[in-house]
Amino acid sequence: MLDTSVKNLMFDLGAGREIYDADSNRVISKAEASDTIRKACFEYLGLTKDSSNKQIKRALNSERGTQFFEVIEEIIDTQIAHGLSENEFFNNYVESKNMKDGDVNEFWADDEVLLTVSKVSGDAHDLSIQRLGSGQSYHVDTAVYGIKVGGDIRLFLTGRKDWGAFVDAVVKAYIQKVQTLISSQFANGVNLIPVPATLKGTGALAASTKAQFDAIIEKVGAANESGVVIMGTKTALKSLNALTKVDWADPANSIKESVANTGIIGSYEGTPLMEIPQKFTDKSLATPIVDNKKLYIMPAVDDRFIKFVDYGETELEVNEKGATKDDMQSYEVQRRMGVATLMTRYHGEWDL
Repeated sequence: MLDTSVKNLMFDLGAGREIYDADSNRVISKAEASDTIRKACFEYLGLTKDSSNKQIKRALNSERGTQFFEVIEEIIDTQIAHGLSENEFFNNYVESKNMKDGDVNEFWADDEVLLTVSKVSGDAHDLSIQRLGSGQSYHVDTAVYGIKVGGDIRLFLTGRKDWGAFVDAVVKAYIQKVQTLISSQFANGVNLIPVPATLKGTGALAASTKAQFDAIIEKVGAANESGVVIMGTKTALKSLNALTKVDWADPANSIKESVANTGIIGSYEGTPLMEIPQKFTDKSLATPIVDNKKLYIMPAVDDRFIKFVDYGETELEVNEKGATKDDMQSYEVQRRMGVATLMTRYHGEWDL
């Protein structure tokens, strides 16, 4: 296998960390680190900088090429786990289980369950619902997701892409896929849960509707015997600015600072806000997944109602292209995962 020091360098560069030389007294550039990795890969694969496409292809299809891909897969697994942990919404409202770490694809519905599971299967986000009784366990349906990444491993080997950019493209594509699934699951799942009329409101937020909005917050808290969190996209949360007087003349005003930095207030009269990451149905960005005209008043309980199951092992599948041996190959990241929503508490909604 590749030398341990080279593998560590691959991890560090892929993670964007500062990298020092062998004597640990000088930070080396990404380009220098990438060249060091490239030279080690050339030596390991029996290639040179003058190797032809055919020779590179043959090397990647060899036993050593397979082991080289295994190193890439290991690095991608580590970076994906790190990337997901940096998302605030994921950390607070997604319960994740990783089969690679020995977790079991099983969740338990206690006696407080009201209604509830909507499951996502496949890229089409087809939803199904089942009712769970108290003291009942269930598992999340999973599927294999493939992400085609623009670019080729040979772009790195031939010096046209550095190592960090190569790994980053794969990791970002996967994290984007996970976040899109979760946003879609929340948007569709929460809308399938019946909301009592007393916990629903409609209209632009203004002085005339403030009392009704405040009443829903109070009722959701009382129904769940808990605090409350107001959720929505950044666009939806901005509507709350109309209900809060912002003293722009006071430099110490925390509300003013929050609006200036993020465009939204940090909390509404003591009720915390949580931004739901907005994603889109396709690359045209024409159709948002989460409704920008809805605010969700959710109970603030230790209940991560979105369930995410990840088998935790990335596989790189090489796909042949063209009819000749010199034609380019592409690669696809494949990973098995699934998402579900288990709503165990009453929540409120405000349609803007």
